[in-house]
Amino acid sequence: MREKIKFDDPKHIFVIAEAGSNWKVGSYKKDIERATKLIKVAAKAGADAIKFQTYNPKTVYVPNAGKSKYLLKSGINENIFEIFEKYSMPHKMLKDLATICKKEKILLMSTPFSVDDAIEVNKFVKIHKIAAFEINHVRLLEYLATTKKPIIISTGASNLSDIDYAIKLLKNKGVKEICLLQTTSKYPAPIDALNLKVIDKLKKKYNVPVGLSDHSINPILAPTLAIGLGATIIEKHFTLNKKFNGPDHSFALSPKEFKQLIKTIRESQKALGDGDKKILRDEEELRKFATRSIQAIKNIEKNEVFEEGKNINILRSGNQKRGEDARFLTKILKKKSKRKIKLGDGVFLKDCK
Repeated sequence: MREKIKFDDPKHIFVIAEAGSNWKVGSYKKDIERATKLIKVAAKAGADAIKFQTYNPKTVYVPNAGKSKYLLKSGINENIFEIFEKYSMPHKMLKDLATICKKEKILLMSTPFSVDDAIEVNKFVKIHKIAAFEINHVRLLEYLATTKKPIIISTGASNLSDIDYAIKLLKNKGVKEICLLQTTSKYPAPIDALNLKVIDKLKKKYNVPVGLSDHSINPILAPTLAIGLGATIIEKHFTLNKKFNGPDHSFALSPKEFKQLIKTIRESQKALGDGDKKILRDEEELRKFATRSIQAIKNIEKNEVFEEGKNINILRSGNQKRGEDARFLTKILKKKSKRKIKLGDGVFLKDCK
């Protein structure tokens, strides 16, 4: 775990392992055991943080909110209030999670859904996360601003007006570090609904670090493309087993897939380079061997006139001494040689008189 948290470093993408509700088994003991396994998997894979969710159903939905069509398609027939009640995290669990995360050297995060939840979460985290559907939760935003900690906002199911509101409120309250995540609030999200080009637009409009919270099934595609578009934060759901019961397991990555994702992310950040177009160290050998230059195609005598196709030409030098760059051919033609030049040797401007 890095000592200094940076969200805008293209040389180290900040990776959030989203555990969501995938820690839930039934009893507190088993919940902690599964959460511990999730933390260890995330840490071993190289994630910077692991994120849970902390909420109380009474402060999220109205009691008679009904059933979610999306969950019904997943075979979950309970109403949303019952589901939130079933997967809610007791506040006392946060302390245990914090202890485990510290031992495994990974940052703990947990998304709060109310001010009361945020107060408890704040005791154990260095970063706050605002869920997409909480972007207009004025009281939650106001409280999180008072913590003076970095805040990451998911922007699923929102427009620029919604984002403007959240950022303006937080900045007016003195928040110094705000990050945005492009998100598609569908689980799983179809590839053609990811709208990754928004990443660049958000970066330019708000001048803050921008990343991707990816809900697609593909373990590699969207995060890799997002990094290429400037994302410096990647969040992805993962699970110990996709067949476990629960709303978030089916579209989450397996431990093997999650490990591969982070490996790809780390390789992608290296592949981006520094953005300066230059001759790289890895290119130097072949540049000397294969880039065209002005070479002697026969033995050239002193005072001999340089003529293209007769005694010099634009060729790759291979293992011979590379001559002047091909762009300088016209400055050498019709000039006389100051010295004898052997077949294959490079011809230079300094050889002309």
